[in-house]
Amino acid sequence: MKQIITKVVIGVLIATMAILSWQVIVLRKNLREKMKVVNLMISKYEAKAQFIDDYLPIVTEYTESEITAKRILAAVYENSAQYDIEPELILSVIMVESEFNPKAYSSVGAIGLMQIMPVTGIYVGRSLGYSIKNENDLYNIEKNIKIGVVFLKECIDRLGEHRGLGYYYAGRHAQHYNRYTMKIAAARQFWTTDAASLTYNVH
Repeated sequence: MKQIITKVVIGVLIATMAILSWQVIVLRKNLREKMKVVNLMISKYEAKAQFIDDYLPIVTEYTESEITAKRILAAVYENSAQYDIEPELILSVIMVESEFNPKAYSSVGAIGLMQIMPVTGIYVGRSLGYSIKNENDLYNIEKNIKIGVVFLKECIDRLGEHRGLGYYYAGRHAQHYNRYTMKIAAARQFWTTDAASLTYNVH
């Protein structure tokens, strides 16, 4: 009888140890996965912080407000990552379109940093779940950049970069494409190679 009890106890102990060992393995695996996520988040945060630090003096020169410049750069970086579009291209479009003026308003009614036409803002905004009630909503820095990036990405994906940029600016009026894309190319050159100079003027 004692031998049976002993065997049962030993069996229970072995089973318990096996279960505990399996749980330890699972916990280690889960911990490794969580650490990967944490490290990725830290890496993304550091990359975003570096991007903002790199371009903050230049954008602040345009906006005359470090807070505004940080909001612009944060929105550019986040949307660049989300929609897989080069952040320097977004900066180039903003520079050419509005010179980083969130309150810019064109003679044809284009609004804000990325010069969004109200009809485009309403159309794209709805697809993003935004409620664009009137043109004042398009002056919001984060909304304006997100809508602009989504529309720009759609144009480029559909038409290629050169024609896509032209369409972003002039719609079907193709005669204006080359002048605009040349301005974007010059701005892009600035952001990618000459950003240390604050004397650049795209116009």
